[in-house]
Amino acid sequence: MKYIKLLSLIFVSMLGSLFVSCEETPEIDEYANWKERNVEFIDSIANVAEANTDGRWLKLLSFKLNETDINGNPAEYDNEDYIYCHVEKYGTESVHPLFTDFVSVNYRGRLIPSISYPEGKIFDESYKGTLNPALNVPRNFSMGDLITGWSTALMHMVKGDTWRVYIPAKLGYDAKEKDNIPAYSTLIFDMNLAGIISTNKK
Repeated sequence: MKYIKLLSLIFVSMLGSLFVSCEETPEIDEYANWKERNVEFIDSIANVAEANTDGRWLKLLSFKLNETDINGNPAEYDNEDYIYCHVEKYGTESVHPLFTDFVSVNYRGRLIPSISYPEGKIFDESYKGTLNPALNVPRNFSMGDLITGWSTALMHMVKGDTWRVYIPAKLGYDAKEKDNIPAYSTLIFDMNLAGIISTNKK
C-alpha cells in the first residue's frame, strides 16, 4: 500500500513538472516583429550585393523608377527600391523580355529564414526537388501581370539565366497579405527564365 502511495506521489510530481515545463516553453511566433525583420534582412542582403565579392551580384532599380532626377542628376533611393540578384547560372542568349511579352519561368518562392524554416518557408513553386530546366515544366506569365520585383528581374534576364532574387516588400505585395504570404514580406525567388514569348513578332 505504501509502495502504491509512493508511486502516486511520484506520478503527480512528474505531471506537475511537465505542466511547469510546458508553461516555460512558449510557442514560437514566426511572424513577431515581421516588418522590422524583413527590412533588416533586405538591408543585410543589400550590403552583400554592394560588396559583390564573387562578381555575381546585381543591384537593379525598380523598372518603374528613373535613374536620374528631373535635372539629370543621379536620383537617390532606399534599399527597398531595388532588387538584389545573385546569378547562379548564365544563359547563352542576348534577348531580354519586354514588358509586353509573355515568359516561361521555373521558380520557387520563399519567405526570409526563421527558426522553423532556416532556408525560408516555401510559399509557391513550379517544380519539386532540385531545379532541372531540362525536365521541369515552367509556368507562363504575362510580364504586365507580375509584381514589380519579378518584372524588374526578368527584364534583365536572358533565356537560360538562373538567378536567386531578393525582392523587398515594397516591390512585392507591400502591406497586403497574399494567400500564405504575410504583409510586409521580403520575397526570395529562385528563378530560371525558360523562354520568352514575344508579342512584338510579326
